[in-house]
Amino acid sequence: MSNLVLIVEDDPAARNLLDIFLRREGFRTEMACDGVDALGRAMAHTPDLVMLDLSMPRLDGLQLLRTIRDIDTLRGVPVIVTTSRSDGPSVEEATKLGIEQYLVKTRYTLKELAQIVRPHLPRRAG
Repeated sequence: MSNLVLIVEDDPAARNLLDIFLRREGFRTEMACDGVDALGRAMAHTPDLVMLDLSMPRLDGLQLLRTIRDIDTLRGVPVIVTTSRSDGPSVEEATKLGIEQYLVKTRYTLKELAQIVRPHLPRRAG
């Protein structure tokens, strides 16, 4: 069975683009439109990786990341931040919370994204 990637993105176009791309790369995906939705999905089906936007309604990405790191079953899940925020405080806070990568949306291609995502996922047999 392939790895499960939870895509947390409030912009429907960006969310769908990531979904289509990651599925084409062979991953299973779940999508969430905000942090509250994402937390529920992560609790129901522990993802192998979270792709996390920071700017979201209800529960923003940094609040969600803090919550994930406080829950035993989710604490070790790798998180890659994909956001338009490039300000120092956001990068610093996310880094302190133990993310794998901090990607600014306009600074990577989908092809590069596949190379960034794969090393952070567990290898699956078969």
